[in-house]
Amino acid sequence: MKEQILPTIKKYIGIACESPYSRYKSWDNCRLAFSTTEQHAYHKLELAFFLASWGMYRGSSGLLQRNHLVHQGAVDLLYATPSLKCTESQGVTEADIDEIMELKKRLCEYYQSIPDTDGRKISPTDTLISKIMLGTHSCIPAYDQFFINGLQIQNEYKKHAFFNRESLVKLFAFAKEYEEEIASCQHYVKQKINTYYPVMKIVDMFFWQTGYDKLLALTEACKKETNI
Repeated sequence: MKEQILPTIKKYIGIACESPYSRYKSWDNCRLAFSTTEQHAYHKLELAFFLASWGMYRGSSGLLQRNHLVHQGAVDLLYATPSLKCTESQGVTEADIDEIMELKKRLCEYYQSIPDTDGRKISPTDTLISKIMLGTHSCIPAYDQFFINGLQIQNEYKKHAFFNRESLVKLFAFAKEYEEEIASCQHYVKQKINTYYPVMKIVDMFFWQTGYDKLLALTEACKKETNI
């Protein structure tokens, strides 16, 4: 796996940089907005657009029935946990897992407390909550379909494809084991787009791209079998 990390990150960044309007850049925009030490009204809008751009406002989503003001309580919680905000001078480690899990719990409680609209509630799934935390604090990866697929490809991570304490322990161990490779990726990204990417963003990109590539390979294989 060691030799796969940097090439995989280069591939991800290459795709992200194909267009200045790439939805990949929504993460950069959201993280930049939340880099301020003071909370502002525009944070709700930035978070909403990031989530929409990253697939969380689909037709079946309870978020689709609300405007950006619905994220006010989440932004309050995020600004109440500055110690989890990852910057070039501050990161997170396994010692922060308790606080990460507590933030997850409070975000879930907040979205669950929002009344129904047209019979639809907001479901605080692992995907939604982890995307919020990745897009703002960058303290964990986003547990979406391709990231989970990427984990499941590796035998030792198959049992850790859920946003829970055990998974975070495993991912922090991964970050520690491949510390040098991740640092090389951070250096590459900084040179390529002049932006610092925290450790867990690199971890997210690696497993996401791995899972995405696996799906493409399977799709291509199915096409070939169909044409035989």
